[in-house]
Amino acid sequence: MVIVNTAGYNIDAYIKELASKTPVPGGGGASAISGALAAALASMVCNLTVGKKSYLTVEDDVNNILFDMNKHMDNFLKLSDKDAEVFYPLSQAYGFKPQNEEEKAMHEANMEKLLFNAAIVPLDIMKEAYEMLKDIDFLAKNGSKLAVSDAGVAVSLLRSAVCGAMMNVVINVKYMKDRTKAQNLMDEAGDILEDAMKKSDIIYREVLEVLL
Repeated sequence: MVIVNTAGYNIDAYIKELASKTPVPGGGGASAISGALAAALASMVCNLTVGKKSYLTVEDDVNNILFDMNKHMDNFLKLSDKDAEVFYPLSQAYGFKPQNEEEKAMHEANMEKLLFNAAIVPLDIMKEAYEMLKDIDFLAKNGSKLAVSDAGVAVSLLRSAVCGAMMNVVINVKYMKDRTKAQNLMDEAGDILEDAMKKSDIIYREVLEVLL
């Protein structure tokens, strides 16, 4: 089992590791980091809003969102690590060459399990990101006007997290033998993708209109 401690990297080291030919971190982890950055920017909007007289009527709501965003940041970092944990053994299994029928059967069963695990984590990244949309929409409409562009960047990063994670769901379920289980994962991910893209695009356009 490979262990990746995303929180232990500095930005420069993480980017260089991501750019290398090592299998992890990869697109799944990067999608989770995109979500963490979205949560961080949303937290910044919260911090620029609380304590200001102009926003006293929404301060309790914003404080609650700030609390949730801190949890989202932590969850995304854990999901980035989890993605590496489940994908690395899959990357190694692709290179295994069975020598007989028994090994072939064991390898196919192992691959099915590894592919499923590698699809579940990006699906969880999509779910985590989707949960944040309502709060970022609230911040874009009710948070500090000085930080409305940051809310727009946050929703852009969140959209990237969802779209990127979707790619990782698709590439893994594609090779699963259990097509019913694979289709169930695809259906769930597809529903999240469609709704998340629709909502994030609306929020983005609304922020852009405010800025213009």
